[in-house]
Amino acid sequence: MNTNETKPYSPFREFLTKFLKQKMAVAAFAVVILILFVGLFGSLLAPYDPHRPVTSQYPGKGIDLDQLTNASVTIEGVLTDGSTIEGAEIAQLTADSENRRIASIRRSQRGILVNGNTSGFTNATIESGDVSSSFQVVVEGESLLEGKEPVISQLIPSQPEGVLSPGDEFQLNVTAILTDGEEITEHADIHELALRLYETEESEEVPSGFNAPASDAEAIEGLHFSSLDEDVAEVSDTGVVTVTGEGDGAIRIQTGPVSSVVQIAAGEQAEPVLAYLNVSEPNVTLTDVYKHQPPSSIHYFGTDHQNRDIFSRVIHGTQDTLLIGFVSVAIGAFIGTALGLLAGFYGRWVDSVVTRMTDVLLAFPGILLAIAVIAFLGAGITNIILAVAVFTIPVFIRIVRGSTLALKEMTYVEAARSIGVKDPVIILRHIFPGTLSVVMVYLTMRIGVAILIGAALSFLGLGGDITAPEWGSMLSAAKDNSGTVFHATFFPGLAIVIAVLSFNILGDGLRDALDPKLKE
Repeated sequence: MNTNETKPYSPFREFLTKFLKQKMAVAAFAVVILILFVGLFGSLLAPYDPHRPVTSQYPGKGIDLDQLTNASVTIEGVLTDGSTIEGAEIAQLTADSENRRIASIRRSQRGILVNGNTSGFTNATIESGDVSSSFQVVVEGESLLEGKEPVISQLIPSQPEGVLSPGDEFQLNVTAILTDGEEITEHADIHELALRLYETEESEEVPSGFNAPASDAEAIEGLHFSSLDEDVAEVSDTGVVTVTGEGDGAIRIQTGPVSSVVQIAAGEQAEPVLAYLNVSEPNVTLTDVYKHQPPSSIHYFGTDHQNRDIFSRVIHGTQDTLLIGFVSVAIGAFIGTALGLLAGFYGRWVDSVVTRMTDVLLAFPGILLAIAVIAFLGAGITNIILAVAVFTIPVFIRIVRGSTLALKEMTYVEAARSIGVKDPVIILRHIFPGTLSVVMVYLTMRIGVAILIGAALSFLGLGGDITAPEWGSMLSAAKDNSGTVFHATFFPGLAIVIAVLSFNILGDGLRDALDPKLKE
């Protein structure tokens, strides 16, 4: 066997070899195949019905709304001797939020139940007598919540050891725990932070209605020390305690709505009292499930202004988008190729008429020509396809006419004429196959342009049903109803970009692979 025998020439193998060397084109081809798969089987892949709010579909998916909108915060009371009691044992425990429209709070058996109402950010305060703590509640949704500064959640004081005597002096030490977990131990740092957080509390007018402050505790600026029984102990502004007499007294430490108590037992041992409250969750994050849910494991692309799943709508919209792209370009390529072959082959008055018509159509920008057709025919996806097809026809006339002018001068065409082959046979069997490579290249590239023009027409409200899950319509609805929400416009726009870019890159790769002048 002769191992040096060369393989017979194969145009397809040469094309495939050139194409596979273009990594970007191969990647684009893979994306195009994925888009086609989604377009064909999208209705089976979508996790939700794209036409209905997701809340009505949660029971069928086994999703509990309470897990998204409610959270339980466990409260633990710490006594002055270091022992703890459960929330159910804490007397006169009350809780509320600064803004009940965002989150409402009520006491439960073990602690506090937080219910998210609408997207936003608020602080909540729990209180029992002279002791109070706070935590933050974030309800994720359409509201922008960036830049929220953590607040003081707890003040943990150090308790004096043993029984004190009149005349004793000592410095109170206190640790401030912030809602992000940070600890501050220096009095000056706590005071400075409290001034910045609560400096406007006393000057602001008390709001009414749902915005009423949660706690009856006065919001104190800075770090404040006060004696609850001056006959037993006095305290300076810097936290120096002086025992003035015998008995059971207490020092209250407060900043903003947060407070704790230090017990002063002078002359005799006293029963421990509540010193501060421990909160299991200083940051509670809930979801506004009624519209504009952010991207999550439940909704990969979030939800829109009508609480419809954007991921499902993008998948369903792939079918309409591809329908516009493929059908409109197919119509334009068929008509344009036929007219281009006739104009290039026969020339004279046929070429003149077709060329002048092409010049008139190309004189208008593509989107304006499509809008003019829609204005004449009316809105609707069928008319969008026709409008994009009209915009596509002159491009194919130009490229096919140019190829035909060159091909009809070839020797094999002249030979066919000399033996009496009829014109239709020459056009279809000898000239048309020579134009296929350039037609396929531009067909692929024009699909991306057609998708873009179709989305633009739908965005302008010319697509008929504005509630349809079509990418351009989704962008238009998001523009009008989701101005502050990022994901409502980002994901449909990203789908358009990926589809258009993939078809254009694939067209460039086909052009290079089909170019006979390009060496391997």
